[in-house]
Amino acid sequence: MGEHAFDLARSALLFTHTLREIIHHLKYADRVSLAKPLGDILKECREREPFAGDLVIPVPLHRSRERRRGFNQAELIAERLGMPVAARLLRRKKNTASQTGLTRNERKRNLAGAFEVRGAVRGTVIVVDDVYTTGSTLNEIARTLKRAGAERVEVLTVARVPAYRAEETEASAAVSSIQ
Repeated sequence: MGEHAFDLARSALLFTHTLREIIHHLKYADRVSLAKPLGDILKECREREPFAGDLVIPVPLHRSRERRRGFNQAELIAERLGMPVAARLLRRKKNTASQTGLTRNERKRNLAGAFEVRGAVRGTVIVVDDVYTTGSTLNEIARTLKRAGAERVEVLTVARVPAYRAEETEASAAVSSIQ
């Protein structure tokens, strides 16, 4: 499987300051109406890229986080794709710390064993999330889905943090841990 456990990953947009603000408003300022245009943008991306999956699995939040927020932004975005969405097939069983500011290795450790599949998985699935930073969450999900029977895991996100920005996040986290 190489560096990534998933087979294909595409993001509709680059994670700019403006897009960061929009996603932040969706997730933390209860602006759920923003999920519709973000989902529509994602649908256009899915239609022009070589996706083969016919079942969409949104990245799950831990139940305590979803209860606090009142919704799962990945699920709201995924619903706009016009495809079957299996929102409860994958569960986040471990209430992981926020990935923000963690190094790649810390993210990997943080996510180890965090997900479980509750049901049968076959063929090709599309995992949907809002932001792709280092791919740690999506890698762990892809490994979990493949162990449960998925032949191929494709990833579709609204935004992608450029690789140099993801490395900056890791570098600043490393400096913070030294101080």
